[in-house]
Amino acid sequence: MRQTAGQITHFVSSMGTTGTSMGCSRYFKEVKPEVEIVGLQPAEGAQIPGIRRWPKEYLPSIFDEEGIFAGMSSGGDRYLSTGVFDPPPPAHHSCYYKNLDLTLSQHRKALPEDMPLFMLFTAPWCPDCTTTLPIVNEIFTGQGAGANFSLLRCIVGKTREEWKDPRHPFRSDTRWGPNGLSEIPTLACLGTASSPLVQPRVLSGLEKIDREQVRFKVESFLKEQG
Repeated sequence: MRQTAGQITHFVSSMGTTGTSMGCSRYFKEVKPEVEIVGLQPAEGAQIPGIRRWPKEYLPSIFDEEGIFAGMSSGGDRYLSTGVFDPPPPAHHSCYYKNLDLTLSQHRKALPEDMPLFMLFTAPWCPDCTTTLPIVNEIFTGQGAGANFSLLRCIVGKTREEWKDPRHPFRSDTRWGPNGLSEIPTLACLGTASSPLVQPRVLSGLEKIDREQVRFKVESFLKEQG
């Protein structure tokens, strides 16, 4: 997350004991669920130091696997061209602050016109964001107040120094407040995909509070937005 400034889309790892694959997978499921995790095994007889092809019967105790046993007729191969298996547009996405306006424009086009859109300003190096992000993700992906809303997560900087730089464009961007964006994490309501708000509604004050306070403030904010 730090090396790509939050722009990572896929994580590919060889599979031995699956420690790396599972650890990274669990992290990404919390901070950026749309990252696709790909596990690789070498071909039979490959001589790659530290990596081996495990027999199908072997399942490491930490490996969390889910599958469906089905025959060929259950696969739907004859229906692939109809679009019935096309994935829905992502309701939740992440971007780097320098690409915000372009990402926001493209993201709106992919959403239903009446879907409310929210933005969370965050950073992987920020302790308060580490507390807030999993809670916000849970609220937006569960059955609660944010279940029918879209969330765009904006990484404000690769490092604390980049974010604290007075020349950071968000410092003077009055969309996020009279004095620009001054703290993270901050949640903003941007209106709907087809009717964006000229002046987004902003929820700040998520710094230095515990998890229950974060949950209460975020859920209350979402209910206020209708």
